[in-house]
Amino acid sequence: MEIQEILNQVQNDIQSFKQSNQDWIIIIRWATATWKSRLSILLWEFFDIEIISADSRQIFKYMDIWTDKVPSSILKQIPHHQINIVNPDQTYTAWQWKETTQKIIPQILNQNKTPIIVWWTWLYIDTIYKNFSMPSCPPDYKLREKLEQKEIQTPWILHQELTQIDPQEANKLHPNSIRFIIRALEIFYKTGKTKTESYIKNSPTQPILMIWLRRDKEDTNNRIDIRIQEMIQCWLIDEVKWLLKKWYWPQLQSMQWIWYKETIQYINWNLDLQELQETLKKNTHHLAKKQRTRFRRYIQESKINTKENITYKLYNLTN
Repeated sequence: MEIQEILNQVQNDIQSFKQSNQDWIIIIRWATATWKSRLSILLWEFFDIEIISADSRQIFKYMDIWTDKVPSSILKQIPHHQINIVNPDQTYTAWQWKETTQKIIPQILNQNKTPIIVWWTWLYIDTIYKNFSMPSCPPDYKLREKLEQKEIQTPWILHQELTQIDPQEANKLHPNSIRFIIRALEIFYKTGKTKTESYIKNSPTQPILMIWLRRDKEDTNNRIDIRIQEMIQCWLIDEVKWLLKKWYWPQLQSMQWIWYKETIQYINWNLDLQELQETLKKNTHHLAKKQRTRFRRYIQESKINTKENITYKLYNLTN
């Protein structure tokens, strides 16, 4: 279906859901290049809404092009939350996002408006959708550095360590997923509980209309290729150069994301621009593949574990 046809169906589904629910929220989710943000902005023309970003990249200031933030003109016109709230050298955990978002939602509802949460980051959405109880565990940078050095000296040792402490969490992670392994170890060493013990699912606090947007593989990859070309033309490389000049080091978590790290390599190693584009396409196609795989699991889960106050709507986009 084309976007206008999708918009008409979504409007009808929202009206129907609204009639039978109070203090409800909407979550829009799917993989990259599926018009999530565009749909939320179009809905603003028909409903009294405010938008909450569930994107762990868009929380950072100055990182605009690669994170595909909505233009500043739209941010001024349509209320958005959880965008541009920390500097690239700061840390903002899923626990912080949940704590803040759970304060924002009732503020929006008290104005007789509807919160729309637009997904990109899995764990952010799950803190609302699955309503995880999460530990209050701020980052311990000294501990993280110690664990990083340990991993440098003996590759994969941290995964072995996590396997002994929390085998269920370790089974979810590849030994090279160092950042996530360190976070799981950090939670255990700081709280005395494993991540598996700490992250407990609960029922959502508000009725949820879950909107899933889906594109097929070929369409998604074509849109990714176009987006990458547009981003390079829209000063992506200059943005990354500016960040580096402001002493936002390549080792920072925010600078290690897909797209940023490849562009940093392009800058530092004087790579060919065409090579950069092809690398970005390949890596982003791979990311989209992982997202599709994970979404299929979510769809299967929704069919098996139906929740009383969550309504699922799946829309297939073709244009």
